[in-house]
Formats: sequence, C-alpha cells, structure tokens
Amino acid sequence: MLSQRDNEILTQVAPGTPCGEWLRRFWFPIAISERWDGPRAQLRLDEPMRFRERDGTPTAFGRSQMDFAGKPMPVRILGEELVLYRDLSGRLGLLDINCPHRRSSLEYGRPREHGLACAYHGWTFDESGRCLAMPGEPKDSTFKDKVRHTAYPVRELGGLVWAYLGKGEPPALPLLDVVAREDGIRVVENFCLWPAHWLQIVENSVDQVHTGILHGEDSARADVWSRIPEVDWVPDDAGIQTVQIRGDYRRTNYLRLPTTILLNQPWPGGKFDWPRYSAIFRTPVDESHTQLIHVTFVPEVNGQRPVLPEGMELPVANLVQTLFLQDYRAVVSQGRPFDRTRERLGTTDRGIILLRKMIMDGIADVAAGRDPDGVLRGHAGDRVLSSMEKVTDGLMSVRAAE
Repeated sequence: MLSQRDNEILTQVAPGTPCGEWLRRFWFPIAISERWDGPRAQLRLDEPMRFRERDGTPTAFGRSQMDFAGKPMPVRILGEELVLYRDLSGRLGLLDINCPHRRSSLEYGRPREHGLACAYHGWTFDESGRCLAMPGEPKDSTFKDKVRHTAYPVRELGGLVWAYLGKGEPPALPLLDVVAREDGIRVVENFCLWPAHWLQIVENSVDQVHTGILHGEDSARADVWSRIPEVDWVPDDAGIQTVQIRGDYRRTNYLRLPTTILLNQPWPGGKFDWPRYSAIFRTPVDESHTQLIHVTFVPEVNGQRPVLPEGMELPVANLVQTLFLQDYRAVVSQGRPFDRTRERLGTTDRGIILLRKMIMDGIADVAAGRDPDGVLRGHAGDRVLSSMEKVTDGLMSVRAAE
C-alpha cells in the first residue's frame, strides 16, 4: 500500500502539483473533431452519475464533453476549465473559459475570422491568447497589446483534437499508427466520461489477472478469458508491455505513458484473419473524472481492405459493451479517487507497483527539469509507431499483420 503522501502526489492533476506537472508534459486527446468523416461509434454506459453539478450518464456526459461540433464547447481537462472553439477561418483554439475582462464565460463566445470574441464586451482572443480587439476601448488605445489570455496548443490527428497543457515548447505528438496511418480503415469511438480518477483506470490495464475473473463470466470473450492467465511485465523507456499466457493462447498489450493502452482486437471467435489494432486514450478531466476515446485501425493487407463476413462490423463498441460495464463498475466502486493507503497488494499486482514507480520517476524527472520517459522530441517524433511491435494476439496470425 502507498503512504498518504504518495497517494496524494499520484492523484493530483492541477497545475503546480507534482503529478499535474508530469501529466502536462504529454499531449492528450480532448475531443472528437467535427471534421472526422469516417466511421464512428458510441459505447453505452447508462448508469447514473453526476458531473458539473448535473445528473446524467457516462454516455450523455461523454457526448457533451467530447463530441465537438465546431462551435465553442466548454471542456474540463486536468482540472482546468477551458473552451474549445474553431474560428471562421478554420483554426482551432483552446482558451481559459473565463474572459480576463469581467470573467464572463467564453463558451458563449462568437467565432470571428480570426479568434473568439467574448459575447459580453467583444474582447477577442486568437489561438495563442493574444488580444486582437477591445471594441469598447478608445480607438487609439494600446491596452489590448498588454493583455494575454491563457491559451494552449491544439492539433488534429486521426479524427481527434489533441491539446498540450504544459509549459514551454511542446514535444512531438506521438504518431501512433492507429491515428497516423492512412492505409486502412479508422473507427473513432466515444467511450464515455467515467466518474473515476485516471490512475484507477490505467492501473486496470496492467492488472491482467482480473481478465480471467471479472471478464471470465457473462462477457463476449468469456470462452477465451475464463482462465486466469500467467502474467509478466516488460518495461521500457515509454511504457509497459503486459504478457498474458493461457495455455497455448498468448496475448500482449502495451501501456504507453502516461495513459494510453494499445491492444490487438481479434474479430469475434478469431474466425476472421485480418489485423485490427486499437488504442484507448484516457484523458484526465479532474481528480474524479476521466474521458475515454477508443480508436481502432484496420490496415490494408497486400493493398486490399477487408470485406467483412456477414454479422461482423468494424466498430468495437458493441463487442466490448459488457466488458467495459464490468470494468466500469469495478473501477468506479473503488472511490473517487481510490484511497490506496487501504489496499493490500499481492504478488500478481507487480504491474501496478511497477507503473506507480515509473510515474514517480517521471515526476522526479520533471521536478529536475528533464523530459520524463515517453516524451518525444526532434526526429524521435517523426516515426510512425507500429502497434505490431508491442501488441499481439494468438487469435490473429502474424502473416496477416505483416
């Protein structure tokens, strides 16, 4: 179990906190772009929850927090209240939600050809936070040149809007194949807003023993996962590969720091021999909520796209509906956030211990002024990162992957 101090360090996300500053050294997807015109899907989690002092469901809040429609949309990321918008020229911006003039909300702002204008007094800010206009001030006033608003870099990749909330020059946005490759079919899936701390969800990804118990009954993969696997963990400078063995069935996944899990998604029953890779991005919203976006990529094989057998579909959401409800209940019921001073870890929890150590090492790196593991800069960020290097599944042949 952790000490109270270490548990507090690991569960804080606000700017200026040790873990919050570590998280801010990475890019996070914050929304699904309205310009994404490929396949989409929605996970259904209809259990009641509360967010922003309102009642709703993980599915409903996931849509309101992540489905960007182009107009100004309030988003809470890493404990900060922000507004995502697209101006009339097509540029994306991410600003502190409150106008620095009289603190009116910019979620009601009016997009201009360049920037977003506050609806209250018209103060207009561009994507860098520079003030472009103050209509109520004298025409010869230079006051606008003295005002800067909090703004963060945003990018679009793979149908998602990504944000960097850190200080200084942003690192490279990792070119994971599931979001960067174009020679295949990409499916973007909203996996809801969860009322759980991000680390509880991420720890579940290195706790593969649970798959043979929690998912060993009543799930679409119970026939495969009903046996508790033998598990090993292989760390590297960007994350942890988890190896799971059930007799002659071997599966690996990869947790890429800070929060992304890379998976192979075999087709139902393993009867269709075609690679299908996926990433589940977990973006910390605050200390009690996390948003999940799932992206699946089905690559071409020998220049051909798959022709799916009858009854199969590209989105994964329907296949994992029961699995994720099981995970949701197990994770959310731990508390918000989970009090790790009360847990009792066993020998099969080595992956969780390893993950926490890697995070604490990353926090120490940031405090010392160094980039933590997993951050890419320069030419290291130019290469498309192949899922096949880290994730495998015995139900998918290596021949098809190659």
